[in-house]
Amino acid sequence: MRSSSTHDASLLQIEFSAGTDKAVAFARLEELFATHAPMLPQGAGPARIETYGDDHLTMFTASLRSKTRSATELELLATEMATELEQIEGVRSISVHGGNKRAIEILPDPQALAAYNLTLSEVADVIGIATRQFPVGRLEADPVTLVRAGSHIGNVETLSRIPVGEGDSGPIYLEDVATIRDGSVKNNQASLYWQRGQDEAWPAVTLAATTIGGENVSAVTLSLEKHIKQHAESLLPADVEFSTTYDAGADATARVYRVLNQLLTGTLVVVGIIWLGLGWRAGLIISMMLPASLAVVPWLYHQIDFSINPISIAAMILAIGILSDDAVVMLENIARRFRAEGKKSRDITINAINEVGNPTILADILVVVTLLPTAYITGEMGQYVRSIPIGASAAVLFSLLVALLITPYFGFRLLNSPAAGRNNEANAQQNQNHTAQDTDSKTERTASLCTTLYCTLMRPLLWHNSILRWLMYLILLVLLGASFLLPAKRMIEIGLTPMLDRETFAINIELPAGKPLQATLEAISTLQRKLEPYPEIKSLTTYVGSNPPVIFPPTETPVPVADTGPHRATIQVQMMPEDKRQRLSYEVGQEISNHLSAWLEPYSAKGYIGKIPSGPTSNRDITAEIYGADADARQETAAHLQEWLKHKPGVVDTEQIPRTPLPELSLRLNPQQAAMHGVRPDTLIRTLDLAINGEQIGSWPDSDARSTIPVVLRLDKEHRQNKSSLTALYVASKTGTAVPLSDLVELKSSAGLPSLERRDLRPVLTVAADLDRGTALPLSVQLESLAQGNTIEAGEREIPFYWLEIPKKREIDGTIIYWSGEWEMTRDVYRDLGVASAVAMMLIYILIAGWFSSYTLPALIMLPIPLIFIGVLPAHWIMGVNIAGTGILGVIALAGIVTRNAILLVDFIIQREKEGMEIGEAVLQAGIERTRPILLTAATVMFGSGVLIFEPSLEPLGLSLASGVLISTPITLVLIPVLYFHVYRKRWGREKS
Repeated sequence: MRSSSTHDASLLQIEFSAGTDKAVAFARLEELFATHAPMLPQGAGPARIETYGDDHLTMFTASLRSKTRSATELELLATEMATELEQIEGVRSISVHGGNKRAIEILPDPQALAAYNLTLSEVADVIGIATRQFPVGRLEADPVTLVRAGSHIGNVETLSRIPVGEGDSGPIYLEDVATIRDGSVKNNQASLYWQRGQDEAWPAVTLAATTIGGENVSAVTLSLEKHIKQHAESLLPADVEFSTTYDAGADATARVYRVLNQLLTGTLVVVGIIWLGLGWRAGLIISMMLPASLAVVPWLYHQIDFSINPISIAAMILAIGILSDDAVVMLENIARRFRAEGKKSRDITINAINEVGNPTILADILVVVTLLPTAYITGEMGQYVRSIPIGASAAVLFSLLVALLITPYFGFRLLNSPAAGRNNEANAQQNQNHTAQDTDSKTERTASLCTTLYCTLMRPLLWHNSILRWLMYLILLVLLGASFLLPAKRMIEIGLTPMLDRETFAINIELPAGKPLQATLEAISTLQRKLEPYPEIKSLTTYVGSNPPVIFPPTETPVPVADTGPHRATIQVQMMPEDKRQRLSYEVGQEISNHLSAWLEPYSAKGYIGKIPSGPTSNRDITAEIYGADADARQETAAHLQEWLKHKPGVVDTEQIPRTPLPELSLRLNPQQAAMHGVRPDTLIRTLDLAINGEQIGSWPDSDARSTIPVVLRLDKEHRQNKSSLTALYVASKTGTAVPLSDLVELKSSAGLPSLERRDLRPVLTVAADLDRGTALPLSVQLESLAQGNTIEAGEREIPFYWLEIPKKREIDGTIIYWSGEWEMTRDVYRDLGVASAVAMMLIYILIAGWFSSYTLPALIMLPIPLIFIGVLPAHWIMGVNIAGTGILGVIALAGIVTRNAILLVDFIIQREKEGMEIGEAVLQAGIERTRPILLTAATVMFGSGVLIFEPSLEPLGLSLASGVLISTPITLVLIPVLYFHVYRKRWGREKS
């Protein structure tokens, strides 16, 4: 739980466990606040509870802009269009950002009020009653009639003639003390739009749409764009232009179709590999089985309310390489038995299936028990990747059922029959020597070549001096150690998710607190000129002094005030289409980030890049929270931490949160003066509120729009810009006379107090840092704190860093620094992946031990699992890809595949030993017989599932699968037979020299 408190309001940000239903969360909070309502200060509350999730994020934005139209006119057009668009099915809300809502402004003249002895509150009360109608009851006679009393004013002329007081010469009319004009509600903000081809930025407003949860975002945004184009033809004047500036649906559709194409490509690749390895008949069988096996995944997703997205489709791509394994092993064994027998029959087919059926079932179960524990990863990452283990496991189990029921039939019907009359015994011998003839001579020549190479490699390891075996073990250990040196030496970085190319990103800017709107616009203008030369940028939409559409979740607890201040601005950058630019969005954003501090330095401003997350990640690269009872000590520690971070490679800029607040002017009522003049404190407060904030005292119907026009009373901008204007106001006393405000209050200026930030009720100060991720990742920078004893010097004190959790209050001695933000998510993800790996390894060991009735054999079979990293880590280094959570998920999946291959080898060895074959011959023969199906299944994983490399969000997963299987497969084919021979040869009582 986080909180942010100011003088007048508090905001609580309460995070529930990932996966908690929003309705449940809302009900719990509502009950909790209702129970503790008496604890709130008098006059505070009631608490307003809002649940926040993906359906609150803006999925579509469109900009209306004009060089000649005012912001008020644009706002009116946008409001009309928003009313139409909200009727589209699937749209949750349409909000308008920027522009100024039209209003009738009543701007009293303080000098005229003083001359007539009138006050703002008196004028407001009179006009409020004169411009409204009130229900006063009903007449009961037939017919029963409702009665309303009051005035109905709908034009400026009538409004100006409302009497607001009585003077010596008669009534005082509103036009005597105030200026009345057709204006706007807000006038201290700006929204601008620039696109390539424009000389300057134009006034603009933005329509931002959110969608209803569970709706197809792509369909909703497509409908929005279609309707906007239709309404633009009838609603928009010729000098008003519009364009789509963000479309999450189109982006999601493009990504899904890209991954679907990879799914189709992977499927065709797998079929082609089987075709080349086992012939066209086996390829035909696989082409029928793969779609049948994958069909269960979308059905399962529908049953458990998973959506179809790139991550869920990745489960099917991951499964492609595994699904064909069962059929390949069975088809290859059926073909081998047909050749051995010299004929084909149902009995031979059944016997061939029986021979490999049990180890295949065990191998599939092992793959599933390897994948399923990763479905219990907690937090956002668990929600993000859960569909992968669930979908892939379902596909593997269903493919096993398909393989056991359908493969024997199609194998018997479609596989080619050897020539009749061939001598069975001779044929068997020829098969062992890989000289048997088959209709597909190319396949047989390939198999014979594999056998020759395999025997040439294995015989020295099995029957020569054991020094070669120990040398092989040493080489593998050295390679494994060298692989782990790559992340240790930061040659590859450890991260959470890969960076993705996005349609848009944001530049957040903050000038020193108190700077006016004009200063911010000047900085924005300079920044726009710096951005224009970038050919990748299509448009810039700027919001100054107002909140932009929420395209991605905020990573900070917002300050609980409505006004963002004119010293803050956000530029949303829209990129050119992907096929029209050479660089990715995060590359452009990173270059801008590297220059941003220098560009903003003349304005003493700071800025950072806001990005749409690539998954469960933080918008700020490094976040450190400083805890301690002493506020000054926290501030001093933050300054030293910022200085420490600035000297680290890759750190672009740092800042403290909470940021510097606006300066404050306190008008303190003098009780004695107030009593002497008969002025009540509430009268003073209302007068100031009317002068600065204004008050809507009525509304008029608008013939040109569906909404009403508010009537607003407040001082003109020039009379509410400084404190001297305020002290010139008059306040009504009990005697009816107007008393100057300067006689009643004392003015005191101050710097303003920052919001008080707490986490779990502890005061906290946060330091955020932005990185050049091409140079360093957050974890690598944070790990450098360990090199100096896990502390940082702050004056004469050493402040410790905490990594795993925030210590309890009683355990904190002084000030501490806790790494939070992206590190927290990274820590939790890799912790959960480690637990999932441990559970998977334990289940694998138990299943293998139970199957083979041995405690030693499971360890031997599982020994190649860590050797997967010999392929994975160097491949990441060569490709320049950082380690990510999805990549480790791929390593866990590979553990099941490696174990599967090892089991098939060991099971064949044991079968040959039971037939009486000597252990060395059994080991070699098992390798010969299993090399081709193992290589085929490895190729299907490498080239079938490996197509994930071409999807940026899943590149680490695809790279881990492809590189891991590339190295682990030959290691398994060599290491498992050698280890088995090494461990169990003594039971034969001899070893060949």
